[in-house]
Amino acid sequence: MIIVKADKSGISSAVARLKKGQVVAYPTDTAYGLGGIFNSVKVTKDILRIKNRQDEKFTIVASSLYQVKKFFRLNQIEIELAKKFWPGPLSIVVSSRFAVRVPNSKIAIALCRRVGRPLIATSANISGQQSPYSAQEIIDQFTDKKNQPALILDAGRLKKIKTSTLVQVRADKIEVLRQGAVKI
Repeated sequence: MIIVKADKSGISSAVARLKKGQVVAYPTDTAYGLGGIFNSVKVTKDILRIKNRQDEKFTIVASSLYQVKKFFRLNQIEIELAKKFWPGPLSIVVSSRFAVRVPNSKIAIALCRRVGRPLIATSANISGQQSPYSAQEIIDQFTDKKNQPALILDAGRLKKIKTSTLVQVRADKIEVLRQGAVKI
């Protein structure tokens, strides 16, 4: 597990590892996320092993609504929600396995932009443990574990804010699946 500062050089290191299909811990606007290229079977399996988790339902972050539209179909209500609340902590369920959002995080957006595709952004913790708000909290959870992220992009301590609000649009109605930072 390599720890690098979230500066220009560190972001370049993270991008290189992400492009190689490795798992990286990085800051988002809510907490530190654990992720990699979203549609890679290998990355998904690695994240499940690292988190000691079975469930493959992940939040995906993207650099922009444009990038989301390149990879997912959105209906008009989902597009309106995205335009109103992105970047920010609103996740929209777009398939049976994924919820997607554009975070209010320059680092996460830069990673997605430079990798050229959305990234998985599940909390950088072992399932059942607290979400981490600093690189040290990630280190503390994974130091003695066999499965670890390849790299931690350290942006210091993040402010503790609520998780993203999770919504799904069904039959033109917005259903709040998890209330978080955004009120719908």
